[in-house]
Amino acid sequence: MPDNDNLLGETPEIWTGSEEKKGAPVLDESDLAGLLGDEPQVWTGNTQQKGAPVLDEQVMLDEPTVPTYTPQEAPRHDDLLQADVGDLLGGGEPEAYDEVGEFCRKLQFDENLKATFQTLDAEKQQQVVEMRAGQLGIPAPMIPNALRPKVEEALPEAAEVELEEAPEPEEYVPQFKDEDLERIKEESKKPQKYVPPPVEMTEEKKQENRRIMNELREERERELAKKGFTQLIILTVIGVIAAIGFGLFFTAAGPFAIKPDIELGGFMAVVKKAAPIVAVVMGIASLLLALPLPQLKGLTKFVFVISFILSLFPGIPMLIQKANVAVSAIVFLLALGGSIAVVVVMSVSDAINAYNKHGNS
Repeated sequence: MPDNDNLLGETPEIWTGSEEKKGAPVLDESDLAGLLGDEPQVWTGNTQQKGAPVLDEQVMLDEPTVPTYTPQEAPRHDDLLQADVGDLLGGGEPEAYDEVGEFCRKLQFDENLKATFQTLDAEKQQQVVEMRAGQLGIPAPMIPNALRPKVEEALPEAAEVELEEAPEPEEYVPQFKDEDLERIKEESKKPQKYVPPPVEMTEEKKQENRRIMNELREERERELAKKGFTQLIILTVIGVIAAIGFGLFFTAAGPFAIKPDIELGGFMAVVKKAAPIVAVVMGIASLLLALPLPQLKGLTKFVFVISFILSLFPGIPMLIQKANVAVSAIVFLLALGGSIAVVVVMSVSDAINAYNKHGNS
């Protein structure tokens, strides 16, 4: 019974039959190809050689893809060592790995799903992959670069759209404007005049400047003194009129008499008797206003302060008791108003103060 272990061509059996068998193949010991069994030899001799082993079972082998050759044309061992590794393994160049196809096969993407998937952004693509892999019960595969969105081309378009659609900021208009602030802004827009820095002055220059300032101040005070003299002349007239009015009102003679059935007593009677003397003093004090003597002017102010007080009391109660109230009211107002005018003007007038200092020079 033949040895079936060598059917796959591991080690060929050596023929031990009759030497008279003609046409039997003669193996060359240097022929390694036959010994290694890499490429089986095709027998071209007589197929009816006697004594050849007979197989009980027929083994179907695939048709060899290598070219056939005679024993004389068999390749040498040196030639096999120099052959291409790919040819020795029985294959050509390996096929290129289709990353996109493998990705679509795992997630069962058809062409429509693939085209839609390419239009999504990176975040949406990752969500789709994780959801699809969860439905299929497989690990989420890595997205091929060929299917990822083209960020380089999308960025300029997005930036361009943003620039075109961005609204212009509205100018802020305050509801309430600060007039001082607006005026300062307007002044700042105007061209500013150049102001040279101050030059350091010598002591002589400073003294000269002080002298000039003093002269200017004295000149101004002289001008005020002239105005003060005019005011004093007017006050003198007012004082004299006030003195006359005071005397007429309090003497109660003629049209300014008291009603017949009323008899004055107490302080009113004293003022009535002293009214002529007070009126004369008021007149003299008024005439003294023209003199550049501050002490006399202080006395004049004091006299008219007293006349003002007396005009109020007992002047107002006495006015009610007059027989002719209308006529008496005229001289009463002259006395009261004149006293007020003299006291107030002398107290607040800078021109009169300048006249008291420099006189009418």
